[in-house]
Amino acid sequence: MEELIKIKLNSLKSYILSTGLGILAGIITRLSDFFPNDNLWNFSSIATLFGFWIFTTTLVIYFSSSNKNAAINVILYLFSMNFSFYFLLYLLGYFIPRFYTEGFQWNLFMLYNIVVLVGGIIAYILHFWNKPNKLNSLLYALPVSGLVAETIGVGIYFYKNDTFLFQLIFDFLSLIILGGWFYKKVNNKLTYVLSIGIVSLSGYFLIYRPFL
Repeated sequence: MEELIKIKLNSLKSYILSTGLGILAGIITRLSDFFPNDNLWNFSSIATLFGFWIFTTTLVIYFSSSNKNAAINVILYLFSMNFSFYFLLYLLGYFIPRFYTEGFQWNLFMLYNIVVLVGGIIAYILHFWNKPNKLNSLLYALPVSGLVAETIGVGIYFYKNDTFLFQLIFDFLSLIILGGWFYKKVNNKLTYVLSIGIVSLSGYFLIYRPFL
């Protein structure tokens, strides 16, 4: 089944699909701003943390057919998400005062487009996990490590502040799905587990711990 999906994505269809998914992701994450950001579930947090983007872009990379295809797919996915996110804000500002901004937020849009390009480079590198080499287990461990670090950070924040429950559940389920899935595919399971432990703890202390 996976190979059939990858074959289908090895074409112009993959770029159209990635763009469409990105537009949809941008719309959904922007519309989540209608939810309050100070309650138990905090649905509006979906775009403000890394878990959603780690999970979705990892899927885009995995189902791409080559390194180049993965890089282009991720760039199109993130760019179209970025555009629809800020363009919808601009449109909503005409009708809803809480969304009003003085024009399209070009500064933030261009800033995050730099992140888009970095994401493309990362996607190109991560797709090497399909090669039978020693880096296979480490590369598979990297996105899982990101989810582990965020799950720990968000879990502690939830314990202290009784909020971000939705993000915590999403991160945990994403971790279970990707972690278990990739565990079955790695060349060296010990390297995979050790890499997750080292990278996730490093990521937690460098990125999340200072904000807790």
